[in-house]
Amino acid sequence: MNQGDSMKNESLLSIWIEAKEVIEPLCEGLPVLTDEPGDWRVETPSGRPFITLRIQKSHVGLYLLPMYYHPHIRPQSMDAYLKGKSTFRFVRTKPLPVDGIQDIIERARAMIGTY
Repeated sequence: MNQGDSMKNESLLSIWIEAKEVIEPLCEGLPVLTDEPGDWRVETPSGRPFITLRIQKSHVGLYLLPMYYHPHIRPQSMDAYLKGKSTFRFVRTKPLPVDGIQDIIERARAMIGTY
């Protein structure tokens, strides 16, 4: 992990892996800043943050910077997972919203260069 951090909750690693497997192909060609178990960060070609997928204490967080500037790109199917302006939280008690994640990443990718 970054700066000597350790994974905050190893029991969430399977959710993190599942989410990364959905998101990674949609980020093909974008620079990967960090790729460690529990912490994956992607930026835009110009060096702006794009996505961070990180294991926290009680959830897996998906941080999507384009949505902060363009909240209209969020599909309604992702509302139940939204925490804040541009963060989604995934927990063991809810199935991973694969279609919603794919949709939001595709929409966010279209916003590169506009934030």
